[in-house]
Amino acid sequence: MREVDIVVIGGGPSGLIAARTVAEKGKEVVLYESKDQIGVHEHCAGLLSIDGLEQLQLSHLPPEVVQNAQVKGTIIFSPSGQTLFISKKKPTALVVNRAKFNQFLFQEALDKGVSVKTSSRIIGIHRETNSIVLKMGKKAPSQSIKCNITILAEGRFPRLNKQVNLPVPSRKSIVFSSMYIMKNLRDIDPEFVEVYQDQKYAPGFFAWIIPLNDKIAKVGLASNTVPSGDFLKSFIKNHPIAKKKLENAVIDKKMSGAIPLGSYIRKTYADNVLIVGDAAGQIKPTTGGGVIFGGIAAQIAGKVASDAVTDEKYNSQYLSRYQKLWKKELKQNLKVMKLIRSYIDSLSTKDLNRLFILLNKPRIRNEISESGDIDNQKTIVFNLLMNLSLWPILLSTGLKFLLKKKKRRNERCLL
Repeated sequence: MREVDIVVIGGGPSGLIAARTVAEKGKEVVLYESKDQIGVHEHCAGLLSIDGLEQLQLSHLPPEVVQNAQVKGTIIFSPSGQTLFISKKKPTALVVNRAKFNQFLFQEALDKGVSVKTSSRIIGIHRETNSIVLKMGKKAPSQSIKCNITILAEGRFPRLNKQVNLPVPSRKSIVFSSMYIMKNLRDIDPEFVEVYQDQKYAPGFFAWIIPLNDKIAKVGLASNTVPSGDFLKSFIKNHPIAKKKLENAVIDKKMSGAIPLGSYIRKTYADNVLIVGDAAGQIKPTTGGGVIFGGIAAQIAGKVASDAVTDEKYNSQYLSRYQKLWKKELKQNLKVMKLIRSYIDSLSTKDLNRLFILLNKPRIRNEISESGDIDNQKTIVFNLLMNLSLWPILLSTGLKFLLKKKKRRNERCLL
């Protein structure tokens, strides 16, 4: 049986960042990835904030990873076609090729001293004395690994959480995404991401056009109804604004995936175990993005795991520091974002259009542009709540939202 200090399970961004952090602390770490290669598939749009990347020590991405470094704002379209321009004075986000981004993280981890084992599926995990024993194999265990700490980073639909009596993210709030990389678009500004908030075309979420340049973009949507691919085809063909930009466009590549938008799991640690990233539900409910928040939690997990090895303390009481620290960083924003997502989904088309009219008032629009932050949404929400001109619509729609929420809760209780 092989014995190591720390094992990370999962070769996505959170797993790679956690492993890199452990290696930087001088501890032995092995990462196991079930797939044959890391960084082959591109499942998401890859829109990442520059501030977030800096926090993850990733402000040095190479040119082949970055597809667009000019993004400094967003244009949001209401169902009636009204536009809300949110613009910063300088670029605030990068569009990256997610496959190449993961490959870059993989190489960074190797350079730091992480031992990476691909084609290595962990199928079982249990605690033995003061250690964790992992069983590796396809269906039947073929090899065992013993370690002091395991960091679980399996992604959206984890299998191992329950084996250590920890929860998994809820599957009640999943949206299904479909996305194309399309060429020959027109009227596209590389500095602005376009968001289409229309339940007709993207029920339960929104559609997007994320430019790579003025002719090529990632065009996609997510919906709580399947098949999302049919909604995307309808959006491209029928949306009154988007279809003019896309009528001569051709599909270069197709991608799809699933995004759980529920809350983070209630407990992310146990004796000898930490959970990070999508497997812990550290995903922004407003956008479905998990790289930055998952990466922040992964850095914390790597540091706590390294300290645990130094101090030779692997019990849940010691490892609970991880949850306290990541919640200090992320909890408020995750809660606010979940509330925003639920509120927007509750709005009728009429109320959403009314809200857009108010948000487009110069003073409010400037406030959004100034305080808006893709990773720190609680600040702009607080500022908007202090604006008296929004109170009438927020009170009326907020009351409807709370009544719907209470009704759903009662229906669940009856079931």
